[in-house]
Amino acid sequence: MKLPSIRTVLLAITAATLLAGCASTRITSAWRDTEYAGAPFKKIVVVGVSNEVAARRVFEDDFAKALNDAGIEAVAGYRLLPDNPQRSVEAMREAVAKSKADAILVARALRTEQKTQYSPGTVTMMPAYGYRSFWGFYGSAAMVTEPRIYQYDVVTIETQLWPAADEGKVIWSALSESTDPESAKKVAAELAKLVIGALREQKLIPAPAK
Repeated sequence: MKLPSIRTVLLAITAATLLAGCASTRITSAWRDTEYAGAPFKKIVVVGVSNEVAARRVFEDDFAKALNDAGIEAVAGYRLLPDNPQRSVEAMREAVAKSKADAILVARALRTEQKTQYSPGTVTMMPAYGYRSFWGFYGSAAMVTEPRIYQYDVVTIETQLWPAADEGKVIWSALSESTDPESAKKVAAELAKLVIGALREQKLIPAPAK
């Protein structure tokens, strides 16, 4: 039996390491208003808080699409009002009322931290069987990887669910961490999946249609 070469094994391990380091999002903590006993929310306005208009639009569109795909009617906040940093609370309230949404989901980045990870070098001995002679084995018997230092960003995002009614208070809130996010689109997809699952678990949005 012919064994894989050292180069092949090294490439496989390198690929696995890179995949393990891909961007990922997880919820680190969540809170629910235990006094809320109302019906699940059926239409949600998604609002991303950011000074970057393009990133915010992508986030709101993708998050709203994920909700719609899950059977929850949703609309991106920027579609209700133009991107005007001076828009008033009254104008936003009126736009949400016209949309007939009963809840508003707000997401904002709280902070970005740069972290460092150290990966020590390793020496991996290859099995001795499969070689025709000692010299074949000796020439490829060990694989050495050098120590490496990786730096990556961790973005903490706060997501809240508010009722659209004037007298309403926050119903659900969560903190999440996105590791080395590549784009607003990827973060929106990962976060939406987690948030939809959490809201369904808390019975704040309808269960999937059977």
